[in-house]
Amino acid sequence: MHAALDATISVDDDNRSTASLTIDGREFTAWTEANVPVDASGTPWVPTLRATALRKGLELRLDPPADPVALDGSLRAEEVLRGWYPDELLPTGTSDRSRAATQPERATGVGCFFSGGVDSFHTALEHIDEITHLVIVHGLDVSLDNAGLWEQVVARARSAAELLGKELIEVRSNIRYLHAAHGPHWQRQAHGAFLAHVALLLSQHIHTMYVPASDDESRLEPLGTHPDLDPLWSSSGVRIVHHGVEIDRVGKLAILAESDIAMNHLRVCWFNLAREFNCGRCEKCLRTMIGLRIVGAEGRCTTLPSTVDPKAVERMYLRAAGPGGERFARENLARLTERGDGDSELAHALDRALHRGRLADLAVTARFYGIDVGLGLLRYHTRKLTGRL
Repeated sequence: MHAALDATISVDDDNRSTASLTIDGREFTAWTEANVPVDASGTPWVPTLRATALRKGLELRLDPPADPVALDGSLRAEEVLRGWYPDELLPTGTSDRSRAATQPERATGVGCFFSGGVDSFHTALEHIDEITHLVIVHGLDVSLDNAGLWEQVVARARSAAELLGKELIEVRSNIRYLHAAHGPHWQRQAHGAFLAHVALLLSQHIHTMYVPASDDESRLEPLGTHPDLDPLWSSSGVRIVHHGVEIDRVGKLAILAESDIAMNHLRVCWFNLAREFNCGRCEKCLRTMIGLRIVGAEGRCTTLPSTVDPKAVERMYLRAAGPGGERFARENLARLTERGDGDSELAHALDRALHRGRLADLAVTARFYGIDVGLGLLRYHTRKLTGRL
């Protein structure tokens, strides 16, 4: 007998879907809102609540009920996730009353999640004639209380969408707080389900949603968003497509370099604790700048510094976002060598960053956490306390 995850779902003013949850006896209110009307059924909540239920092996009880296609697909997604993480996730259940009998009408639009980054710009440009809507989400990679940074991000997204001739759907959600409180692990197990939740919530507007791939085929590994996982969260009204695994990051940058819109709106920085759109100093900013140099577009991107500082490359902390930083550094070094830049100051700086001695690595790590993160958090909280976020 499963313990329960009870969800009572309501929609306010057509634009905000709220799930009043009781999770194994504990209460939580989750919500997602948009600047367009949202689906009022239980269907959009199936992916993210299935992921939540996996941590303790709970039975889903949804009111109102959900699309059978979404429910059955979520159980197949559960099989994939439990196959990847058998020691962390438990089998869930679904109450009979959670299953709806009716099928929704299909909308006519095609959406693409759009952060303004390399992956989302690539998907948007590759399917420019098909996509009708770009979808940006506040509460995904920019925290809900960082209003100052969000104003910059969404202003750029609005500009890019207008120039691309697409409608921008703006979404806000507190679901990251749900997973912080009840799990499972956001990046490895849950954030793809959240994206699916947003996609299904927009069923009145789109019949297909593109999820831009973070990794290419050579580096695929179990992750919350994955080509073997994302399509399983689809419903009878919305098809979810994982796009872009056939091309690596440098290849994507070569495509973006041909677009003035991308070069004037690109946002890649993860280290934006205060109000910087792109800091130009973190591993991800530097990685992107190196990639632009590799494809012959150094200085073309107006949202990043025009040149790469080899000293900044040499001292960058490669493990800030997990093992990907080292892999990208090795790939960029190989690409620089292929194009005849293997003896450049930049290539030598990358090589030194990859082969630091133990003491040098400790110094870089200490600098990252003590200065970059520490001062970044101090600036963030100072702005927050003084109302300047």
